[in-house]
Amino acid sequence: MDFFKQYIKIMNYALMGLVFGFAFFYLLSNAYHYLEIRKDFYADDNTQLLFNKINEKMDHITQNISKFNSTTYSGNLSSNRMLAIQSNLQTCVQKFNNETIQSIQDMKKISIIDVYRLRESYENDIFNDCIVYNLHWTTTVTKENFNSSYLIQNQPLIQLYIESLRTETSYLKKDLINNSSYFYNTSAASFIKHNTKDGFYEVMSSYNKAASFVEYISDWFAGEVEGIYD
Repeated sequence: MDFFKQYIKIMNYALMGLVFGFAFFYLLSNAYHYLEIRKDFYADDNTQLLFNKINEKMDHITQNISKFNSTTYSGNLSSNRMLAIQSNLQTCVQKFNNETIQSIQDMKKISIIDVYRLRESYENDIFNDCIVYNLHWTTTVTKENFNSSYLIQNQPLIQLYIESLRTETSYLKKDLINNSSYFYNTSAASFIKHNTKDGFYEVMSSYNKAASFVEYISDWFAGEVEGIYD
């Protein structure tokens, strides 16, 4: 009987040791992962250069859309259609000047939380509200409903470009979600990747590509206004 009591006691001690050992390992793993995903980086000249490029494109787009005057316009498209497209482009400029990007471009130190906010802003403000809601019509124009051969001829490329913008930050989103809990990261990439800095530049690259697309449509719009037809 005493043998069994001693055996059970030993097993209890062994089990408690395993529990404490696992808890200690989990605590260290959480601490390691917390430090890993909490890496901040300080904005520098290259960071500001990215914001400046986007702002310059927005200024160019604003200049393009300001050229339209419904009282003097005499181009191929109807004034109502041009007014609608002008409104689409103006909305996109507003979306690019959203609160998130305005606050982050003034930051000296950027965190992983800021990168997450920036990526969410790209998906909601830039891709959904600007590209899809206001400019997706460029992928559906036909000879029957639109007389711009330039847009019609380039429609396959426009469709591919918009699709690339849609998937641009999907991998980053999965990565950010997977790293939102403090668990041990077994990925070898964690040893060579600065999640905050690399994620920031990835999102800003998407912002820049989307801005280029809006600028592309605004250049075509300005050509219509100035009589530079297809």
